[in-house]
Amino acid sequence: MKHIFWGIALLLTQTITAQKWSTPRIESYGKIHFDKNLSFQPDINKTYKLVFNIDNDAEKEGVNMRLWKIARELNLLKAAGVPDQNIEIAAVVHGKAIAISLTDKAYKKRYHKKNPNTDLVKALNNAGVKLYLCEQTLAGMNFEESELNPSWEVTLSALLTLPILESEGYFMVP
Repeated sequence: MKHIFWGIALLLTQTITAQKWSTPRIESYGKIHFDKNLSFQPDINKTYKLVFNIDNDAEKEGVNMRLWKIARELNLLKAAGVPDQNIEIAAVVHGKAIAISLTDKAYKKRYHKKNPNTDLVKALNNAGVKLYLCEQTLAGMNFEESELNPSWEVTLSALLTLPILESEGYFMVP
């Protein structure tokens, strides 16, 4: 009887804990645990201009970790009540991360599987995230523009795009 009690208690605890995680803006990615009672919260009247430097292929939950973090940022801001029009996010991709920009067809040709980032890239693009690719990396890795997901905009260089965005008031998210 004691084992049944503890089994039920454990199950209830896991169910209650699982219910605290959510994805209020980018469904299925960047899950958050939001507590409205914490004293340090975003100011819903401010505009948040954030830039993410994506230069590696580390993964989280099967997608690029930095893209996942952008989804988390959007989910946190949404849960905190920051209006969508007060959020401007840019992602600058270069280096080893560049493969996240490929179409499913091009990714499959190179890596023998569907691009695991396609759905997340689409969701971020639909949320208004500006998605930039470094032309220098594309050229260095022999990627053709025809291989790229159309959600991405090619820029001359990440070395220029990042400081230009910062000069426009974007803050780099570590």
